[in-house]
Amino acid sequence: MTKNIRTVLLLAVVILTPLLLYALLQVKSLEEDEETANQIYQKQLETIMFSLNQYADDMMDSWVRKLTNEKHPLSKNASDLLLANESIQMLVIRQMSNRSDSICVNDYVISTDDTRRNINNWYDSKDSVLFQLTKYLDAGFQKIQPATDWQAISGLQPAQSGITVMLYDRDSTLYNALFILETNYWIEQTLGSKMQESAQDNLRIAVLQSADTLDTPRIAFSTETFDLDKDYIRNELWILPNTSLAIQTKGESYAELIRSRSRNNLYILLASISTMLLGTLIMLRNIRNTVRVAQLKSDFVSNVSHEIRTPLSLIKMYAETLMLGRLPSEEKKKHYYEVIHHEAGRLTYLVNNILDFSKIEANKKTYRLEAQDLNEPIPQLIEHYSHTLREKGIRCELSLSSSPLLVNLDLQAFDEALSNLIENAIKYHGDSDQLKISTYRKGDYACCQIQDYGIGIPKSAQRKIFDKFYRVEHALTQKTKGTGLGLSLVQHIMTSHGGRVTVDSILNQGSTFTLCFPLNQTSA
Repeated sequence: MTKNIRTVLLLAVVILTPLLLYALLQVKSLEEDEETANQIYQKQLETIMFSLNQYADDMMDSWVRKLTNEKHPLSKNASDLLLANESIQMLVIRQMSNRSDSICVNDYVISTDDTRRNINNWYDSKDSVLFQLTKYLDAGFQKIQPATDWQAISGLQPAQSGITVMLYDRDSTLYNALFILETNYWIEQTLGSKMQESAQDNLRIAVLQSADTLDTPRIAFSTETFDLDKDYIRNELWILPNTSLAIQTKGESYAELIRSRSRNNLYILLASISTMLLGTLIMLRNIRNTVRVAQLKSDFVSNVSHEIRTPLSLIKMYAETLMLGRLPSEEKKKHYYEVIHHEAGRLTYLVNNILDFSKIEANKKTYRLEAQDLNEPIPQLIEHYSHTLREKGIRCELSLSSSPLLVNLDLQAFDEALSNLIENAIKYHGDSDQLKISTYRKGDYACCQIQDYGIGIPKSAQRKIFDKFYRVEHALTQKTKGTGLGLSLVQHIMTSHGGRVTVDSILNQGSTFTLCFPLNQTSA
């Protein structure tokens, strides 16, 4: 790790650590605030529900007091209570000593034999409950309890709920009173006004009924349209079985407002942290790229120096040998002249690459496009490389299109692009002795393909090879000197011609580079 990167990482830690700590503290504070606010809000709503429950309980206590009014017999009190309250469908008074029943029903109720049978079935299943209620009564506490497990009977309104209580008449005879209520009417008549008063302008209050806590509840009564999909607080209604009171706010609930604020604050914090992290990453990336480019430039200078020194040394050595006249035959002289010519060509190719790159960097590189047949310049260029190909033992197969491929071309630039690809194919041919160059038409493009069977290019490096100074990290490429500019120049040339260069390569199996030029309209 370089000193620059270590410095940036240290700065990032110094900047981000306080921000992250603040974010954690803020999140914790928000959670505590939300929990406190929710507790306060819940207490307020629970207070309202307790008040409604107490009101309902008080109403039932008043009924029991009227029922046990010692001024009149129990049967007379029961009849008066039934007439005064239409919500009572049926009132059963059972004397516990002999289990005889007195059944009072409202005008709209039809009493049948099934009615008495259902009443007896309920009493038979509640001996323990009635015994416990009697113990409460004897202890001085008259408990009113929901009549659970009540089975709806025919002849009554479908909405049926039961309430039971133990009591003594004025003769101290023990009785049980079983009230069968028309649930919806009782809720509306008994609780409706109180619910409206408690709801005021900012709450909705509803009575919900469900056979099971997991079932979706049914709204028996509500002060306004009640939305079961929104947040609400729900507690059991003491006096009725399977019935509960529910409260929700109009508009957004307090909990929803707190959650919304918490989310907004968290989004701001996350956005701030993300921005800082992104800025740090961009800074690190820029520094890394700067360091990498600096290193690549250093390697470039070293490679260029080596590339120039090698042909210069050979030219000098062979020229000195020729000047001293130490060669025994004309054939040997001819070979030396060919080597000097070849190395001078290499040197020219290298210098041209560097000059072209400098012009591209300075945005001064221009191309002169003329209508040309793509097939024509290729054989001449291959002939230029004949000596090198023979020296490396590589056979070059040339397969040109049978029909002309007319494109707008800068011949010198095309020579440079093709030369770079041929140079690479020769450098990295590995153990292969084959090279194939072909031209063909593909849609609206004329293509020149250079295929070798050498070391290939890893998949991970195929998108980077056209970057300036980039060289694939491979044992053979590290041993083979190069500037890292060739493919960058090829891409710039193809882009300037309105074409493209593509690569298809498999590691250790070879690479195929394709230059695609738009066809001239006259030949399309």
